[in-house]
Amino acid sequence: MIFTVFLISRSTHTKMKVQRMSHPLIHPLQHNRLPPASSFKMVKAMRYCNPPNDIAQGQEGKSPVNGTLEFVAVVIRHGDRSPLRPVRNQSIINCGTQSSPLLLKYVKTLKHLRGSAKHLSPFATFPLQPAEKLCTPSQMTLLGAHQLLMVGQALQKSYIEEHGLLSKNWTSDQVKLYSTVFSRTFQSAVAFLFGFLPTFNISNIRIIPSPDDRFCMSSYYCSCPLAGYLEKLKVKKRRRLLASHPAVFHLMQKLGPIVKHQPDHPDIYDPFEMFDCMMGYVCHGSHLPCIPGTNECVTFEHVRNLIAYMDWVGRQFVRDSSNTRAGMLNMYGFLNHLVSNIKDVISGKELTRFILYSGHDVTLEPLSTALGIDDGNLIPYASRIVFELYSHSVNNQLKYVLKVLYNGKDVTKYTTFCKSFFKDTMKTSNPLDYGICPFDSFRKYVEDFILSTGASSFQALCNTVQPSSYPLDVTYSSYIYDAYKP
Repeated sequence: MIFTVFLISRSTHTKMKVQRMSHPLIHPLQHNRLPPASSFKMVKAMRYCNPPNDIAQGQEGKSPVNGTLEFVAVVIRHGDRSPLRPVRNQSIINCGTQSSPLLLKYVKTLKHLRGSAKHLSPFATFPLQPAEKLCTPSQMTLLGAHQLLMVGQALQKSYIEEHGLLSKNWTSDQVKLYSTVFSRTFQSAVAFLFGFLPTFNISNIRIIPSPDDRFCMSSYYCSCPLAGYLEKLKVKKRRRLLASHPAVFHLMQKLGPIVKHQPDHPDIYDPFEMFDCMMGYVCHGSHLPCIPGTNECVTFEHVRNLIAYMDWVGRQFVRDSSNTRAGMLNMYGFLNHLVSNIKDVISGKELTRFILYSGHDVTLEPLSTALGIDDGNLIPYASRIVFELYSHSVNNQLKYVLKVLYNGKDVTKYTTFCKSFFKDTMKTSNPLDYGICPFDSFRKYVEDFILSTGASSFQALCNTVQPSSYPLDVTYSSYIYDAYKP
């Protein structure tokens, strides 16, 4: 962090004499150019941007046992989108992407399907695909669709070509689809399905809207005062962390006037919000913004410093007990829903072979925390957490094992519910046991969570803190402003 602060202070004093220009993106200054995408400086930024060509088949479908793939659930973050707020020169940034055969097929097919998704209420008012070049605030880009096409194609190879999870004559009984009610998550689901399904039939697709961005599934699990209280504690901790790094706050003050779409727009105090604005340029290979007629520009060193700070902040919450409990409370409805579906598949009550949940970074972040696999890093666009259920025979008895993957990497042995099991199996004489996590370990972890807290029910646990006991109207940005205002 000392090195980061040094870079911040050094970059803020970098000056260059330049001629006045009519537009900074047409006549870019030397110090607002991006390094080559393949350079070492761009590694962390590109990891977050998640270029389509970097998305490939991972360890999905690699069975730890000689068994049968019975069920798969995939939780995705939507693809690349424009920043949530308007930024300078946003209309000139190219939000398209290089063509590929899969992308061209997707665009051509969905253009012919306009008006064919009236049955997808409440998503029927959304376009099936994003605009091809425009960068509209908060809307998914064609680059984002390309990312999800590649994720879908990679998982099609893993599950359909190699395991036959779904046939060409798949039915809506075999596939369950959920999405939050945003155009970017709906379009991400459609793009993923286009790349994943053995046959893409829009009339056969039914997408269920989620009542919130964490797939709580019912009002019983959606309201939890204790979770809200713990989230406020997280906000306070982030405030303290920022207060300990005034150079970062001063960087926000320097960059805000350059990045804002109009001078009278609200200031940007939140480093995470500033980062979101920056990625609107970086992920599309655009020159960083400048104030026309001046040498006041955002440089890539500013972006690197911002990423370094946020990575450091993220690591402060990895083993934070309040954050872990908040993750479980926020995702308890989802985890219960998943366990219930898997139990029904095992018992034969359910024909579902595949479930997709199309959400946000605020979906995957608490989920990874609840599972114990959070590393503190930002969740890239088009990220995926996958749950695989396999059956295999042991002494003529059918056993069910679970595998968890994050962006193609098998992280099962790092999950909270399987750590102790893996430690025990490493001591056994049978090496085949290592790498297998019983589904029952996951089931007990979820079902016994409430009992482990000493509460009688989920609502009883949630109501240990009343909403009136903490300020609901306090935001992170207001915290930052209050900390530094004159």
